[in-house]
Amino acid sequence: MHDAPLISPENKDYSPEILAGLPKVDIDVTFEPAQMPTTPEELTAALRTTVENLVKDNVVYAEIRLDPQSYGFGVEAALEAAESALGVEGIDARLLLTSAPQSAIARKGSTVAGYVISGELDEQVVADLRANFVPFVADVEGEDFQAVAAAVQAGATRLAHATQLIDDFGADLDGIRPGTVSCWIRDRHIALSFDPLREVAELPDHPLPLLQQLGFTCALSAGAGDINESFVALTQAFGYGLEEYFDLTIKAIENSFSSQEERQVLIEEVILPAYEELAQGEEE
Repeated sequence: MHDAPLISPENKDYSPEILAGLPKVDIDVTFEPAQMPTTPEELTAALRTTVENLVKDNVVYAEIRLDPQSYGFGVEAALEAAESALGVEGIDARLLLTSAPQSAIARKGSTVAGYVISGELDEQVVADLRANFVPFVADVEGEDFQAVAAAVQAGATRLAHATQLIDDFGADLDGIRPGTVSCWIRDRHIALSFDPLREVAELPDHPLPLLQQLGFTCALSAGAGDINESFVALTQAFGYGLEEYFDLTIKAIENSFSSQEERQVLIEEVILPAYEELAQGEEE
């Protein structure tokens, strides 16, 4: 756990320019090229453009979804093409594979960070991932709450778009209380990644502030969008400030699929200094 630098509560200047300058971490980027790549070279170019756009948004660490089986030139060629696109200065970019052929599982390492499983869980795929100590995200968007419980029981390391967690909540005279499953998720710090601008019809209805207040481990994602727009929207809808963004950013990097050493370097050399600089600027 890292404490946020002391930011004066009188500082209300959370302009888009200041928010854009903050270092970002997005652990659930969606790769959506304008046209489907038909060659390895096209895939490399399209993915590199995505990574370069993340750098422009000041994203310093990203995990990007990719389905290596969706390209006609084969899984291995797709993985090699994608990996060659990630080496852009200013960002540590990794892949989250959304299909898990055995050859891809075997490649899990510094570039292939983990996997995303959407919808119903395939028991054999999940078993293979666990057997190989490969972390995976369960994308439960659009599913009922039982899918959340099943994902946790299957060993999901993170949950994506789990807005239905509040279906497990109850209320009494003391306030809102998480239920059995949601308590398990909160108490074991299972990370929840949210893309608030796409998950609800009206942003004020999003459960992110409530979940943070109740102690859940939350991270912010922008999918295929601009994460700076998400920062601005949260400020406008909920009054989010630097403390909230620091918390979301730290939770994201701490629950990334990179190594502990790599996380610490980013926190101590990139994220903390940026926030400390803002805090020092207030004192001058």
